[in-house]
Amino acid sequence: MPIPIQSLPSTPTPTPLPRREAVILACFLVGLLAYLAVFFGADADRAEALLAAFIPDQVLWAWIGGDPSRIGLADRLFVAFFAGVILVLAGIIGHLPLSLVIGRGGLSRLETTVFSIAVGLSGLSLLTLLFGLAGGLQYPIVFWGVLLAFAGGAVARRTLARASVADSQGESPLPNEERGRLELSHFLLAVPFLVLIVLGGMMPPWEFDVREYHLQVPKEWFQAGRIQFLPHNVYGNMPLGAELHAVLGMVLVAGWADWWWGALVGKTVMAGFAPLTALGLLAAVRRHVSATAGWAAALIYLSVPWVVQVSITGLNEGAVACYALLAVAAMMIYQQETASESPRASAGYLLLAGFLAGSSAACKYPALLFVVLPLAVWSGWATRAPRWKAPALFLLAALLAVGPWYAKNAAFTGNSFYPLVFGGATRTPELMEQWNRAHRVPPDDLGRRYTLEQAGGSFASIAWRSRWISPLVLPLVVLAWWSDRHRRQVLQLSALIAWTLAVWWLATHRVDRFLLPALPWAAWLAGIAVVWSNWRPWRATAMAILVAGVVFNFLILISSGEYDRRLLVSLTELRIDEPAESGGPSRVSSVHRYLNATVPAGKQALLVGDAQPFDLEVPALYHTCFDPCIFEQWMRDRDAEQRREILEEHRISHVYFDWSEIARYRSPGNYGFRDWVTRDLVWEELVRQQGILRPVPLDMEAGQGELFEVIEAAAN
Repeated sequence: MPIPIQSLPSTPTPTPLPRREAVILACFLVGLLAYLAVFFGADADRAEALLAAFIPDQVLWAWIGGDPSRIGLADRLFVAFFAGVILVLAGIIGHLPLSLVIGRGGLSRLETTVFSIAVGLSGLSLLTLLFGLAGGLQYPIVFWGVLLAFAGGAVARRTLARASVADSQGESPLPNEERGRLELSHFLLAVPFLVLIVLGGMMPPWEFDVREYHLQVPKEWFQAGRIQFLPHNVYGNMPLGAELHAVLGMVLVAGWADWWWGALVGKTVMAGFAPLTALGLLAAVRRHVSATAGWAAALIYLSVPWVVQVSITGLNEGAVACYALLAVAAMMIYQQETASESPRASAGYLLLAGFLAGSSAACKYPALLFVVLPLAVWSGWATRAPRWKAPALFLLAALLAVGPWYAKNAAFTGNSFYPLVFGGATRTPELMEQWNRAHRVPPDDLGRRYTLEQAGGSFASIAWRSRWISPLVLPLVVLAWWSDRHRRQVLQLSALIAWTLAVWWLATHRVDRFLLPALPWAAWLAGIAVVWSNWRPWRATAMAILVAGVVFNFLILISSGEYDRRLLVSLTELRIDEPAESGGPSRVSSVHRYLNATVPAGKQALLVGDAQPFDLEVPALYHTCFDPCIFEQWMRDRDAEQRREILEEHRISHVYFDWSEIARYRSPGNYGFRDWVTRDLVWEELVRQQGILRPVPLDMEAGQGELFEVIEAAAN
């Protein structure tokens, strides 16, 4: 009996191979392999860094300074506690203005937390600035009272609001994308970088700029009891919104410890901007793309060696990057809300974006061009019909965040943008020419600044040559352009990155780390690339690439010798930092240790060429290479008696000449240093002929520097 056709088993139709995805994936893998060949070929140390995975004991040995007895965690708990207090205060205080301008229910709990902390950190910085300008830093108890009053008011308002209206804020719904497994895997991959950032953020500073002004200027302001003009440190008169957290740290610990511990508290808070940026990426990309993309973007950003290095060093680019990202995130929401029927909420997001963009400019001048200007333009074109009121409102909010800094500069120096362009106090034509020469677009050997060869070199530096870049970013940013679902975001973020690159290359002195504020936008694009397709082979490939890239970045960081790796050594011991018996390098110079132990009470030291006085715990006068030379002002065209009277008038007991630094400044292409200051002048006139200075024998390398004791008149 024939079998009815209807009962015949049907042959399963084979699932067609997604040709477009297969072609894109193949091209991407080929391009990735080519890029990695160039990436590893540019630096032999990258391949050697992989060996760190096989010698974890040596890494741990470096973290404890080669001696288990040197481990000290109790003092780190002290620093972590006060840094945590500042972050908690920021979250509480920042929630009040956020709720006033945004209202309730528009943000997820994570978005609310991130925005509140960022707004609060900027607000605390402004409060510290205003309090310091009024001379209030010498009254820590009053400052504590003001902060607690602000925090108490914010908590009271939030409590009353919850009592009257049911709290409608909750987590935004997430796509059904294996949420738990993805969150856990990405979080576990991020933990090692969080540990590095937190431990490194607590470390005493070792980097030149940080010891010269990022932490030195807060130290001087705190010791003076007020924020004031610094004629000897040109950098201390620029916007230092991130560095004011060190001043705040010094004020908060004043009843328990001295300025040094407060500086570490502030440095730890500055390091905290990196995890805050990662959370901001998670919140923003999750809202606009997906949870998987958000976790990937956060992990990619947090694992970039540049991010970790800047965070643990104490530089301020991490804060600029955080504010820049959150300003864009708020602008994205504003763009969505403009089409809704809630104009008040829409205006609130615009104000939030403006304030955060202004906060980035309150940390560093370039953010005016990198962040404020393009977002102001964006705000006017966020809707179909251009609006002039939106940019005006945006700029008004930005001015609220950065305006006090420009007003301070105008009052102290006569130039809101001191020391740029228009000069101002202490800016002689000679010093302005020196500054402009050092900060101009760098020329080549023929004096050209804008050639294809230079453009190629700059691109190579930021794409594969720099030691601190991640091999994940550029390939995934390129892949993001194949995402059809998020085309508008890709175009907008790419335009911001292109604008930043153009301004950086055309108008700055092309320091690589100045581009860090654009890195969160690139990580956002990388997160989009991770989810450009749901095809199973790509999902597996993406996860493998992420894991490999993140592990490599971690190995680069733990094997690097370009930062102080004694992450578990007692901070009390690192403060003095006597040389180890093994002869290893010391963070604190022998001259500074000697001066700390020798300068009598009521006296101070004079540093010439040495502009890193952070570790000096005795009074000292110094100047940067871009400021008037104090030694020359005092000594030039004066006889022996006049010179001696000036030194006695200023209570100078010792004078240190850092000849190695002076020679570096005078080297071709460097910043320059006053020609009048020479070793022959010091020895022939001040030592042999006039008997004003007497050399102090110290064990230093030849040519490094020389320390002299001032011979008092009665002893001459």
